Amino acid sequence: MRLLRIILTLFTLLTAVITILSAYAGMINPLTWALPSVLAMIFPIMTVVTLALILINLFVCRKASAIGALSLVCCWNPLLTLCPLNFMTPDAGGQPLRLITYNVLQLEDFTGSTSSGEPNPTLRQIAGCGADFVALQECYEIGSLVSIDANRHLLDTIGQIYPYQSYGARGQSLLSRYPFEEITLTEANSDDFRVRAFRIFVDSDTLTLFDVHLQSIGLTSDDKRLYRDLTRGDTQGKGIRSELRDIRTDLISKLTAAFRARAVQAAKLRKMIAETGGKCIVCGDFNDVPGCYAIRTLTDTGMLDAWRESAIGPAITYHASRLYFRIDHILYSPEIVTPLRTRRLDWPYSDHYPVEMTFVLHHTM
Repeated sequence: MRLLRIILTLFTLLTAVITILSAYAGMINPLTWALPSVLAMIFPIMTVVTLALILINLFVCRKASAIGALSLVCCWNPLLTLCPLNFMTPDAGGQPLRLITYNVLQLEDFTGSTSSGEPNPTLRQIAGCGADFVALQECYEIGSLVSIDANRHLLDTIGQIYPYQSYGARGQSLLSRYPFEEITLTEANSDDFRVRAFRIFVDSDTLTLFDVHLQSIGLTSDDKRLYRDLTRGDTQGKGIRSELRDIRTDLISKLTAAFRARAVQAAKLRKMIAETGGKCIVCGDFNDVPGCYAIRTLTDTGMLDAWRESAIGPAITYHASRLYFRIDHILYSPEIVTPLRTRRLDWPYSDHYPVEMTFVLHHTM
């Protein structure tokens, strides 16, 4: 029993150190050192492992249990970003508005359940969502879907609900109940860095909205197969050492390259936000986890994370290839917006889930 206690204590101590490091790894600029950004991705897993060890150690070694509990106390702020506890809704007054951000996978059906000739399920969800603004990524001109008769009614309905629409050449699109104009940005977009900004006129107020899609990891089908096999414990006869070598040479190198690219993109985005007045909502597919360096680059300017401030519990927004992460985010300037509730919508038809923020817009005029 004594040997078991020693082993558990040492393992708990090691887990506590890794948990704390992963909680704050997003503070390090990937351009300086990219590996900590990879460590930040495992913070949710380390939190679960730490909680499990605390429970086990309560019956075996209470001192080790205290070590685990202390490590979570040290990570309290990152923990609330990961798993917020906003049970109370603020009484902000004013008219509630709803914003949805959604990477729609080019309007394909990720579930594969839609037969030829049936209405597009993503269009059906958008038509019935009731939001005031729908910011889309990977969405090109939806009018092309009119060739399917079943979609015509949906497109007509969406056109009636959202009379103001704009579709970007790189997939950043906006549907709005309120009129808007696009803001010309100084930084050039690319296929890996997609940003559009809009000035939306909500009655007598004006809201600036950024719709973003940052650098993806760029995993190939072979990379995703490798990850799926490893997480299933299936090494395809190659052996665990060979699989880990492949991860180090392929997956980790692509991850670190993407982290560096997003660090540069976040700096450019921060500059664009400043040029438009600095008070806005930024939403979209960041391709990175809570607490990452890219998000910290924006929150360091005073913007807040809508999930942290108005959601309840953890969530994932990407769910393909056994890669379960929250990489879709909404940030806002507290001077112009008070979020009432932020939540994930369980629409399964893309490899992403949409995120919805209900908020009150402060008078800006």
